[in-house]
Amino acid sequence: MKTSVLQLPARGTLVIGTDLQGNLRDFERLHAYFEALGEEAQLVLTGDLVHGPDEDTVGQWPDFLGTPYRDESPALIEAFVAAQEKAPGRVHCLMGNHDHAHLGGPVTAKFHPDEAAQLEAVLGAERTARWRALAATFPLVAVAPCGVVMTHAAPGAELTHRSQLEGIAWDAYRGDSIDTFFRRPILGPLLWARSASDEVVAQFLSVLGGSVAVFGHDVVREGFARDGAKQMVVSTSFGLFDEHKVFVQVELAGRYPDAASLREGVELKLLY
Repeated sequence: MKTSVLQLPARGTLVIGTDLQGNLRDFERLHAYFEALGEEAQLVLTGDLVHGPDEDTVGQWPDFLGTPYRDESPALIEAFVAAQEKAPGRVHCLMGNHDHAHLGGPVTAKFHPDEAAQLEAVLGAERTARWRALAATFPLVAVAPCGVVMTHAAPGAELTHRSQLEGIAWDAYRGDSIDTFFRRPILGPLLWARSASDEVVAQFLSVLGGSVAVFGHDVVREGFARDGAKQMVVSTSFGLFDEHKVFVQVELAGRYPDAASLREGVELKLLY
């Protein structure tokens, strides 16, 4: 049980990446951009740190998975921890549906019948315990004073008060199907929704004092897409070819009133 909102500072540069899903190379590339920005930079990953494909799980690599890579979830977890230790308080990951599967969320079965069980078998008992403890610290939402609000999936939760994001237990959903869990208030849509209505998003942002939502979860082949005036879907890694992978870079002291204020080539940057 915890407060699930990460409040970012009003100084420095914020780098946002989405859905790495075990892609260590893409994390290293994103982390290099973050480090080059200096000691006031912040890095936020919007969840789904783990669970990727490789040729052992998909056979001949299909185009819809983008540039081929081997799932390196165990090494990526260690690299993320090392990055946090090197830059205390400046490297963050939100809860994603794949991360949540290790804490009592619905089973994810994209590349294995139970991806959490598969990864934990590889990790072993000791590393699994450390990974679960780390994932349990992941916030659900990040809020930047520049107006950017980050979630894993579309901000489709019907939020009327910030207190609804407090005291959320990760482990209360064992046995839920994805459909059942999706109907759970707050947590279901924030981890699984692919879209949200303009009205729900406007209310969500208003409660959190934000002006534009940035999230991943869904794969956008072109790297990003504006969904109405207040939503930006970004694909940094999973499911894309390198030349289309996009991350977000904004100034925390700035102001971003809508999705149009996140500009291609300025705030929306190519990873490669």
